[in-house]
Amino acid sequence: MHRTLRLPAGIVVAGLIFAACSSTATSSPSTAPATASAGTASVAPSVAPTVDPSSLLGKVLAAGKIRISTDPNYKPFSFLDPNQQYDGFDIKTAQEVVKRLGVMYGKTITIEWVTPNWDLITAGNWGGRWDISIGSMSVTKTRAKVVDFADPYYYDYGGVAVPTASTVTALDQLAGKSICVGTATTYEQWLKGTLEIVDPSMLTPPANANVTGLDTDNLCVQAIQAKRPFDAVVANANGLQDAVKQGLPIKMLAIPPIFTVSVAFALDKSGAPTADMLTALNKIVADMHSDGTLSKLSLQYLSRDVSVKP
Repeated sequence: MHRTLRLPAGIVVAGLIFAACSSTATSSPSTAPATASAGTASVAPSVAPTVDPSSLLGKVLAAGKIRISTDPNYKPFSFLDPNQQYDGFDIKTAQEVVKRLGVMYGKTITIEWVTPNWDLITAGNWGGRWDISIGSMSVTKTRAKVVDFADPYYYDYGGVAVPTASTVTALDQLAGKSICVGTATTYEQWLKGTLEIVDPSMLTPPANANVTGLDTDNLCVQAIQAKRPFDAVVANANGLQDAVKQGLPIKMLAIPPIFTVSVAFALDKSGAPTADMLTALNKIVADMHSDGTLSKLSLQYLSRDVSVKP
């Protein structure tokens, strides 16, 4: 992200495709779970780790709550199910991380979901409105200037989709065409030539593309479904493939990944000190890799194992 990909107090999550989005991050709507129990340690640690009370981790433990930014329209990573409960790969990953964090420190920690726009998350300077992004944020040099990244929890790649009636079969055929993308995503940066990652296999974007940014990747697919005249969508390949499986009116171009990136949790550099939280998160991420949890969640929601570095 997303997110795209691909985010606290005050707005209602909008489910309509082109609803206007406030620039102020807000808590989840009353119809969605504002908090989710993350589990309680059955046995407290024999030696509780020392935590700076002024640090981000210290503040979270004292509050018994962690505010996590998410996107309610980023299926299969994060979305509201028919019962208005949050679900998806990132959601279940976040819930498991918080459960383990609670066990690690012998605390009960609940989750408050907040839904800021993606450009606000990636810009840093959150002002304490949420504590952490667990929302498919790709690691880039630009973002690392304003957020601290934990170790990667999965590896992502970009793809290109076109309307099902399109005759386009190759990337260079999109030169000068209209392309929809999530605003402030790595996909937008790739199209504009500003993406700073280490990937020797990154493809060259189509020349002189007419790029339109929407608040999240999935809105681009939904825009094509609503007959907006986009020639292509550039987005998370897993999300695009999920849309194809759902029968939405797009098809994937048969091309290699446009680029591959590491994806990690992010913490605001301008907020409370993050060192203690990063240490705890990196231990939890390593454990979830080694015990197969991330692999299992990946297969469940994405039908492929993205937890393994390609």
